[in-house]
Amino acid sequence: MILVLLFGAAMYFPQTRPVLLDLLNPLLRPVLIWQTKSEMAKIVRELSTMDREGRQLPQPGQEFQRWMERNFQGGSFQDSWGTPYLLRVWLDSLSVVSSGPDGVLGTSDDITRSTEIQRRPLR
Repeated sequence: MILVLLFGAAMYFPQTRPVLLDLLNPLLRPVLIWQTKSEMAKIVRELSTMDREGRQLPQPGQEFQRWMERNFQGGSFQDSWGTPYLLRVWLDSLSVVSSGPDGVLGTSDDITRSTEIQRRPLR
């Protein structure tokens, strides 16, 4: 209980917050990665369901961001580090991408969840 109080006090003061978060980063990083992967799995499942039901998938970019904000309330439209998820779509698959802990897309810590899709011709 005392540790929780000390942690809360340290987080309360802005000057101690960065120091504390740096110390806790090795412990928090795996938890945040797991949380992001879990959220991404939900997003991919929802998109896959939409595809199976023949509903129009959101387009990458602003349309995907608006869809995320409508369907994943409470901040889940962003990864654990506050960066919006990205959607990539190919002819036979799609991927939801997080730029990972460093917040930079295209680096080794990026996280990707993919699924196959059945693209239907536009009518």
